[in-house]
Amino acid sequence: MAPAEQPGDKLLVAIAKDTAFVRVQGRGSFKVSTAMKEFVAAAIERGCQRMILDMAECIGMDSTFMGVLAGLAVRLKAQADGRIIMLNLSLRTRGLLATLGLDQVIEPYMAGGTPEPLQALFPVTGEKLTSLDTLEGSSRATAETMLEAHEDLVRLAPDNLPKFKDVLTFLREDLKRLGPDKQEPR
Repeated sequence: MAPAEQPGDKLLVAIAKDTAFVRVQGRGSFKVSTAMKEFVAAAIERGCQRMILDMAECIGMDSTFMGVLAGLAVRLKAQADGRIIMLNLSLRTRGLLATLGLDQVIEPYMAGGTPEPLQALFPVTGEKLTSLDTLEGSSRATAETMLEAHEDLVRLAPDNLPKFKDVLTFLREDLKRLGPDKQEPR
């Protein structure tokens, strides 16, 4: 019997008024983190004050994805007195947020526990959302996103430093190895 094929990590996005919407399909991982960070940064520049993530189809999150969320939450709060809201969390994904301290800066709601006013905000039909291009960029851009994400997790909760000390060291060394101007072949 052939193993079941894993769905690819994918983000569906939309912007409506002052809200950026992101639906995570598959894993919230380093593979989609740079694209999500760029999308939300552009949304903030357009005046968005809130980011709503629908996690109903998310099967897990890695530390890079959660670190990007931490950085975005701090940026939204500082620039627009904004916030990040996560809807339809499973027990597993909700637990991951708490483990790294993200529940301090993000409003988490379990599946079925979304307040009515928030339910009305999220586009429920797929045609309102467009697929975000998450094709991997350069190794340097990915490493920079990963380093910044892990630094944000440590800034958010200093207790995270022992968890990510080796990762931070590795990523800093990797960036040095790549050099400041090293271009990757296409």
